[in-house]
Amino acid sequence: MTALDTARDVYPKGTPRPVCIAHNRLRKAIRIAMALYVEFGPQATPAMIERLTEADFERAARREGVNSPNSDETRDQVRLLLKVFVALGTTDGPVEAEVLTALLGGTGRHFAQPGTLVALVVPVAS
Repeated sequence: MTALDTARDVYPKGTPRPVCIAHNRLRKAIRIAMALYVEFGPQATPAMIERLTEADFERAARREGVNSPNSDETRDQVRLLLKVFVALGTTDGPVEAEVLTALLGGTGRHFAQPGTLVALVVPVAS
C-alpha cells in the first residue's frame, strides 16, 4: 500500500484532468513496482525488468488491488521505479549511471507540468 493519496484526495475541484490522470498513474505505478520488487527483489536486473510481461504486471496489480497497467507510459513508469528500487536496495556505492539517467530524463518525470514542483518517491529501509 502506498502512502500517496488519489488525485481526488489531493487536488482541488477543477484541477486539470491530465494532472489528475498523471497523479493516479504514478500512484498505480508505485504500487505495482513495489509488488514486483517484493516478488523479484534484488535478483532483478535492468535486462530482466525490460522483459517483464503483461502477466507479470497483471499478477502484481492483482496483489495490490489495482487495475493492470493499460498504457505503455504506465508500464514504463513501473519499470523505471522497479530499477530504482533494485538499485537502491542492492548498491553499497553510487547509484548506477543508468538509474541516474532514468531519474533525470526518463518517463518518471514526464507527469510534471512546467513550473511545478517534482517529487521523487524513494523507498527507505527502516
